[in-house]
Amino acid sequence: MTTRLYYTDSYLRTFSAHITERAEVDGHPTLRLDRSAFYPTSGGQAHDTGTLDGVAVIDVRVAADGGVLHLLAGPLPADAEEVVGVIDWPRRFDHMQQHSGQHLLSQAFDRLLGLETVSVHFGDELCTVDLAGETLAAEGLAAVERHANEIVWENRAIRAYEVSDSELASVPLRRAPKVTGKIRIVEIDGYDWSACGGTHVASTGSIGPISLLRVERNKDNSRVYFVCGARAVEDSRRRRQLLADAAALLDTAVEDVPTLLATRQERMREQERLLRVMQEELLGYRAQGLLAEAEPVGDVRLVAQVMADLDPAGLKTLAAGLVENPRVVVLLACGAEGKGTAIFARSADVDLHAGQLLRTILPRFGGGGGGRPDFAQGGGVDGGRLEELVAMARHEVSQQLTG
Repeated sequence: MTTRLYYTDSYLRTFSAHITERAEVDGHPTLRLDRSAFYPTSGGQAHDTGTLDGVAVIDVRVAADGGVLHLLAGPLPADAEEVVGVIDWPRRFDHMQQHSGQHLLSQAFDRLLGLETVSVHFGDELCTVDLAGETLAAEGLAAVERHANEIVWENRAIRAYEVSDSELASVPLRRAPKVTGKIRIVEIDGYDWSACGGTHVASTGSIGPISLLRVERNKDNSRVYFVCGARAVEDSRRRRQLLADAAALLDTAVEDVPTLLATRQERMREQERLLRVMQEELLGYRAQGLLAEAEPVGDVRLVAQVMADLDPAGLKTLAAGLVENPRVVVLLACGAEGKGTAIFARSADVDLHAGQLLRTILPRFGGGGGGRPDFAQGGGVDGGRLEELVAMARHEVSQQLTG
């Protein structure tokens, strides 16, 4: 069994070890060692990378028997018996900052808001904690963030040690462990006690700043996104740059960006409202022209056209305006980016099922949809065949109306 050196020293960056077994896993040369500082993927924390005798370690896994497997990018010499391992320290330290920060945050959420951590995830860019309970308010998030960073500034020691089952009862664990026997405890001095096999920094000061980015619902839980340490510094830098870029585009000071955006957003809403009114008026005039040129089919006026200059919303408004008139059937289509939309509608005094007609025609052109007897809409149509679609619908309507 591999002795896991990171259990006693998470800061160990180089080590020597004897090869105890060679194998191949997923097409990669794989080694077992008598001891290793490489952390294998487990407990939500990603594996370490680095080198063994200069050959890249691309993955580290826990075998079925509990051993540690080191997957290599290439083979080592066949006669090699001892290797020197080098840990990719920036990656390792980043993982240590995120993991220690998560322990601190989970305790902070528990102490301040009474919210239990039910799961965690450490991503390459963002980390999350899932908390049992209702959606968090901004005030609660801000309070937890302030409190967590105060614990960081206190630079409390973080220690890892083992306890037996009999000693476990005296440890105020935040969550009960899932295993028995010797339990590894990671303690933030006088603040948090967690059963954990991961790698951690030596003190809260080394976690660096903790930033809570956003919260969202995840089933019955609240999922909080966070970053710690170097990630938090980079996130802050990136956000400052984005805000500065926005201020430059708006030709205003950074602190005035929210107010200016709110003003422009309100102005844009008013402009959009006026545009809708003007479009409806224009479509009303257009409807009159279409009715004047409509094809008579018996005593029904048939409007069947591809409206290339309209979007689906405009098409719907035009169709609705046309069928407010008596004895009208409308077969309209429009397209954009290779896909088309079709709307079939009829006046209340016309005996025609627009929904059935649309369900009959559209599948022949790669689309689908449905609707009521008087109004139906569908999409996904081949944009290059809209004229053919309208012609086929027109023929079908003519047959139905004339018997």
